[in-house]
Amino acid sequence: MLNQTKHFSDDQCLNDLLESAKKIPTPELLNHALYEKDPAKKAVFKALYEYVIDERQTKIINEKGFVI
Repeated sequence: MLNQTKHFSDDQCLNDLLESAKKIPTPELLNHALYEKDPAKKAVFKALYEYVIDERQTKIINEKGFVI
């Protein structure tokens, strides 16, 4: 039971992180992704930037009036 509770907690924590990332201005995320000196942090910022861009793009594509 403890393992399932921890899994839920981890999922909730990750979801909270991703929702928070959506609120950060895109240029700020990009700036961190490009200029962070720590490679691990740089990878995290890059992943968050790509996630936010992908979410916004998906939202736009799914709009009723969107035409390619």
